[in-house]
Amino acid sequence: MFWQSRPVTYNNQRTFESNFYLVQQDVPQFPSNFIKTSRYNLVTFLPFSLLLQFTRYANIYFLCIAIIQCIPILSTLNPFSAIAPLVFVLGLSMCREGWEDYGRHVSDNEVNSTDCFVIKDRRVTKTTWADIQVGDYVYVRQDESFPADLIVLGSEKESGACYIETSSLDGEKNLKPKSAILDSQQMYQSLDTFNDQIVKVVAETPSQSLYEFDAQLHLPINSEFKKFQLTAKQLLLRGAQLRNTSWIIGIVVYTGQDSKIMRNADASRVKSSEIERTMNILILGILCVQITLSIISCSFSSVWLTKFGVDSFYLDYTNDSLNPSLFSFYVFFSYILLYNTMIPISLIVSLEFVKVFQSYFMEMDVEMYVQQRNKFCKVQTTTINEELGQVEYIFSDKTGTLTCNQMEFKYSVIGNSLYGKEPPNQSAKTEIMLQNILPLQNKLQIHPMEGIQGHSMTNFNFYDEELINIIDGGNSKTTASVNLTIKSKDNKSQITINNQKELVDYYFFLLSSAHECIIQYDQDKNTSYQGPSPDEITLVDAAARMGYKFTGASASEQNFMILNQPRKVKLLKSFEFDSIRKRMSVIIKDEKGIIKLLIKGADSIIKSRLSNEQKFLDKTIEWLEEFSRIGLRCLLMATRVLSEDEYKKFDNEYNNLPEGEQRQIELNRITDELERDLTLIGATAVEDKLQSQVPETIADLLKANIKVWMLTGDKLETAENIAKSCKLIQGDFTVMRLSEFTEPDCLDKLKDIQDTYDLCIKENRKKSIVIEGQSLDFILNSNDMASSFVQMAKDCESIVCCRVTPKQKADVVRLIKDRLNKITLAIGDGANDVNMIQAAHIGVGLYGNEGMRAVQSADFALGEFQCLWRLLLVHGHWNYIRISEMILYFFYKNMLFTIPQFFFSFFCAFSAQSFYDDWYITLYNLIFTALPLIIRATFDQDINYKQYLNYDANQRIRNFPYLYYVGQKKTIFTIPSYMMWAFTGVIHGMIIFFFLYWIMDYEALNINGITGGLAPYSLTVYTAIILVADFQIIIQTKYWTLFNVVAVSFLSLFLYGGYVIISHYWPGELMMYTPLTILKMPSFWLCQFLILVIVGAMEAFRSEFNRQYFLETADEILVKTKQFTFTLNEWLSKQKKVARQDSFWAEIYKEDEQEQVIQFEETIKDANQIPNQ
Repeated sequence: MFWQSRPVTYNNQRTFESNFYLVQQDVPQFPSNFIKTSRYNLVTFLPFSLLLQFTRYANIYFLCIAIIQCIPILSTLNPFSAIAPLVFVLGLSMCREGWEDYGRHVSDNEVNSTDCFVIKDRRVTKTTWADIQVGDYVYVRQDESFPADLIVLGSEKESGACYIETSSLDGEKNLKPKSAILDSQQMYQSLDTFNDQIVKVVAETPSQSLYEFDAQLHLPINSEFKKFQLTAKQLLLRGAQLRNTSWIIGIVVYTGQDSKIMRNADASRVKSSEIERTMNILILGILCVQITLSIISCSFSSVWLTKFGVDSFYLDYTNDSLNPSLFSFYVFFSYILLYNTMIPISLIVSLEFVKVFQSYFMEMDVEMYVQQRNKFCKVQTTTINEELGQVEYIFSDKTGTLTCNQMEFKYSVIGNSLYGKEPPNQSAKTEIMLQNILPLQNKLQIHPMEGIQGHSMTNFNFYDEELINIIDGGNSKTTASVNLTIKSKDNKSQITINNQKELVDYYFFLLSSAHECIIQYDQDKNTSYQGPSPDEITLVDAAARMGYKFTGASASEQNFMILNQPRKVKLLKSFEFDSIRKRMSVIIKDEKGIIKLLIKGADSIIKSRLSNEQKFLDKTIEWLEEFSRIGLRCLLMATRVLSEDEYKKFDNEYNNLPEGEQRQIELNRITDELERDLTLIGATAVEDKLQSQVPETIADLLKANIKVWMLTGDKLETAENIAKSCKLIQGDFTVMRLSEFTEPDCLDKLKDIQDTYDLCIKENRKKSIVIEGQSLDFILNSNDMASSFVQMAKDCESIVCCRVTPKQKADVVRLIKDRLNKITLAIGDGANDVNMIQAAHIGVGLYGNEGMRAVQSADFALGEFQCLWRLLLVHGHWNYIRISEMILYFFYKNMLFTIPQFFFSFFCAFSAQSFYDDWYITLYNLIFTALPLIIRATFDQDINYKQYLNYDANQRIRNFPYLYYVGQKKTIFTIPSYMMWAFTGVIHGMIIFFFLYWIMDYEALNINGITGGLAPYSLTVYTAIILVADFQIIIQTKYWTLFNVVAVSFLSLFLYGGYVIISHYWPGELMMYTPLTILKMPSFWLCQFLILVIVGAMEAFRSEFNRQYFLETADEILVKTKQFTFTLNEWLSKQKKVARQDSFWAEIYKEDEQEQVIQFEETIKDANQIPNQ
């Protein structure tokens, strides 16, 4: 927040020269590698942290109050009574801020002092991260982290390859291959052959993008500089770790604040809940009331002084000295001070404590612990706990969120043949395998995967006898003719696939070559595949298990073990998969010198890029439709042959791409042109199973009137079938589909859907819309269509958006968030879900198989989707009620405390005399009434669902989701509720003041007949206020714990009693020598008892009146649940008795038990008839 702005020179293009002998002191325009994430130091902490505290309007208000109270002519109170609570509140906040910043200091010092190695004068020298400069040559060993952003120049591997792990950057533990260009690798492949000549680097302006890099490396070759284009493949990011490589040499290109990890280290967003925003408005309203009451009091003061001021001899006023207007002006500010108790100074800090405690218990909730991932719930934003109870729309990713993201290779389509069909029965399968298949598998190394371990993201149970025989080459079907000839566009090169055996070989070789996977070695030298996604790993793993094993790659070649025979091909180019391309391809040159493009990708992408004549397309599409119906994930495999001339033309364009932003645009253009005129080879079908309890969780969320939207990149049929599997689309839903490819057609279809929607509304039918990405794009770009779509979507139980991009996911969330102004929640597990998670009011990330980007960007992190049930329906529901009632009670107790002060002004000639002792005023909000409220807001439960579990297999209360409407409809924290609580505080304050005034005006306080004065009356009223405030806490608490008992009895009443005794001996204060005297009077205790009886009778009458005429649905559900509990307890008791009886008595108890079961079922039936809100 207080960092200085970056100098402009830092944002310029990065250009420098370096070698081993240059001292990097001629490049002052670049920042040092010293990292500072802390905000303060010993000098700046006090002023800057204070400045941060006064960005809150409430703190500014109380500072003004403290200043006014220090002016003797305006204040009748001790200035310390205003300064002390302000200092206490600010001190707590500043201590928390200081502790957090101290942690940042420790972390900064640890990072900056980390050892690393640089090369100077051909010697490896130890230094620290903080001393690294742009242009330094850094020597990094295996498992060490990179101290800055480096360009890799050389590696211990002859090919220049190295592997990095970026889990500290994006949470992804999969290894990523990097590589030095061949020319720099030759110059820096060992310490003995290092080139001492100067190299030049021209790099782009520092940016946030972790996966993009544009630079040129100028190397001295043959006495002149030769330019080489660099990409992200040569960039090693600060904080990443070197894996599977003994050492690398890199040149520093970005340091310190310019490194990509620091460019991404933006300050986290400060979120505030809707309740807090409403609370701030109410505080402004109370301020207006406070000013109004002060104006009334000062007006009466002016009138009284004008009429009685001179005649009141004890005031010693004369006509010359009395100025009623001036005095009433002073009185106005005095009453501002006296009435400032209407605005609770401890409210904000109490809310912070409560939300921290709530977050702690959410994180410790064992029912949200996922054993498989060893993860509890994690709360990263505590300020929006209550909004978890107000969610109306959930936007969910599919893969890894609703599904396990643990892939199983199910079916393989090769040409016109489908493989993966099971034998008629398991016994037949076993017999066949024993007699025929197992010898072939052992011979061809199919399935055993010797030397390669299976991956946790994959599950391989694929089996097909026919396919194994084809691979073996001993079955007659291998001679089935294919006669597929693939030619280059200029007809200078071609390949011919003669039969099914050759097609199968080509298919599985494509799977083992066209990927981004690498082989990772653990400490025991065991190997496994690592890749950017579970899909990628599954396909490479499947090819390897079928005998087409990928064994490693470098920057220029790939190695395989094909059916026990080693094979090596040249890797010319590789183009990565991303959410926009939706395809991945490689260009290789095989042993015969033929250049091939091997590509796999989404079916919609590959189909649009196929050449006109395709032998296998029609049959493949039929199989894809079948796969979609059962929810499988499908990819198409295709190829293209390139002649030498075609490749050289492409390579020339690639090497002469423009610099800067235009480079990526041109790269996309030339790769788009290259990846066309493809020939289809086959398809894969992979299954991603649903996570545990997903259908039950979604069903309960729908019961809670939460609209659930599924946003996925899968095709329409697959998405719809997955939606049906997880109960997002149920049997009684009317499904409306929108899948048009032109804007006019989309508009016409939207009108047809509107007619269907109107009919569903008329007939009260449940509805769901399934929409594809192209149609969604038309809607998002048209205000009229967007309005029409939103009006229909808001009343649909669920929406499925398929074929959507990450950007469209975020746009859909904003569409509902902005147009409907409803609380939204987005949940996902991958980097492609980050935009959506950040766009929603509440972001939830899942610990999945696609890295930690989603978790790092989210407000809450969960192990599985099913944990959302408890996060929203239990903790969210409780948190909304707790926070809402806490704020309302704060306003009540402060109104209760202030009203006697207002009416006392009528008895003190509006002189701004304080009714309470100064310290009693201070401790009222800070101690006596705050602590019980904090404990209640932490532990209170309107219903403890564990006590009301029925015999549902999923252990969920059938009616529990219906209670969620309490937060959705904002039934508690409303303006009418606030007015009612404030009015109750006014009434209770008036009763206490006038009832006790009426008694004490005539009651003698001791045996000498002395009547009560201000101090006894004030103490009696104050004590009654404390008791009434605690009594209100007691009757409002629904769930009692030991902490509640201790908070009310000890932290409130006991501490108050102790302070009352101490104040008896406090010199110079209003209460000096008063408390012990008045505590001896029976009338004092009788007054307190009568006040509690009156207030209790009023509350009982109000409660019964509300129950009879204004019973909420939630209260009705609770009544039904309590009836069910009573019946259930009796039923369980009978069952225990039956278990202890012999067979003769068991029959008698059995008849009685049946009657109890009938009553139990009737109770549940009555409870279930409560309408859905």
